[in-house]
Amino acid sequence: MINIEELEISRIIVHRVHKKRDEDEFGIAEYSNNIFQFGDTELNTLKNRITTAFSKNKRFFKLQISDEGVDSFCKYSSSMKMCDGLNFISKSKSIADLLAKSHTKRTIPSGLLLVMDGNLNNKHFVLVIKAELQEAFTIKEVNDNKLIELINDLFLSPAKDFYKIGFIVEENLRAKDINDRHSCYMYDDNFSNGKKDLAEYFYSAFLGFTTSSNDKLVTKNFYDDVFKFIDTNIQSFEDKRGLKNAVNVLYRENTAGIINPQEFGEDHFEDELLRRFGADVGSKYPSSFTKDLTLVDRKLHRGQIVLLDDLKIEGPQDSLSNVSVINQNNINYEQLKLQIDNGEIKQIVTIRTEN
Repeated sequence: MINIEELEISRIIVHRVHKKRDEDEFGIAEYSNNIFQFGDTELNTLKNRITTAFSKNKRFFKLQISDEGVDSFCKYSSSMKMCDGLNFISKSKSIADLLAKSHTKRTIPSGLLLVMDGNLNNKHFVLVIKAELQEAFTIKEVNDNKLIELINDLFLSPAKDFYKIGFIVEENLRAKDINDRHSCYMYDDNFSNGKKDLAEYFYSAFLGFTTSSNDKLVTKNFYDDVFKFIDTNIQSFEDKRGLKNAVNVLYRENTAGIINPQEFGEDHFEDELLRRFGADVGSKYPSSFTKDLTLVDRKLHRGQIVLLDDLKIEGPQDSLSNVSVINQNNINYEQLKLQIDNGEIKQIVTIRTEN
């Protein structure tokens, strides 16, 4: 766990990255040429905002470095250690260029980019924050006071949360593997349980990180992908219910803490379905992963039954286990009447056809 209280920020610089225009291949970076001078109040507030972001488990993720090339965020960050002010400014501009090059779609908004470095428990770190801009702004056109006001509004106001954070810190510089030498993290304020991944342009194209080994995301996405596979490939309502219950049992009751996607497929599917499962789901999860229920905890206690199109029944999993769906293909009128007469069925819901 990162102890932000030990975070010692040495230098901060602020750049601006413009969104992609139609005629351009990607966005454009607009540089500042001076290290920014925060006051103690602003620095403490900034550290508090970083602390708050890092404490949000559902939006803060430990990732791995996938790009350590000459022009990568990882390489620029490493070379910032012990460099002088002019070199820090130069390398921060290269980092701003990386962010600009990641803006390959017009839907990616412009933003201010804070680049800072310092020490965490005597280990060098680099932290970048991108805040989306809500108004036109040019760094060259404002003085320091106006810049402080805008940064406070964009980064530090509790009402303004449209920002992303990348963080890389030294671990063991003698290690051979890059992910043993450094740890890296990302905070994405726009991430929600409805999304499969973090903002790819930021963590991958800009930071050169990968989410493929993050247990929170893998646990959530495997759960969602298996449910989608069941809904798409299984016709019987009771078979769907049984398979989904099997997934929930695996997630809630598996004491080993390890989920093996291939083993789950072999235990619950046969022949053509098993082949299809391997192609559609198993191929995305070639190895076992450590279960982390942070992003699926609510789903394990509340569920949905899809009736028709956008019509769904939602409620506690235990209550949904008492719900059955009967259609014209599997209705048994005599048995249904008997269940009603015996009080086994409490309520019947009918759905009319559109005709």
